[in-house]
Amino acid sequence: EPNIREVIAFPKNGRAEDPMLGAPSEVTEQQLKDVHIKLDILKKK
Repeated sequence: EPNIREVIAFPKNGRAEDPMLGAPSEVTEQQLKDVHIKLDILKKK
């Protein structure tokens, strides 16, 4: 396999983060737009 992650499971840390990729991380509005995801966030009354 070209990618070691395809054959070996890399563990997450205690906070369920992947230190090798820095995931999860925040995304920009442009990144969401690129993959056609729209967030409808309700405002508090």
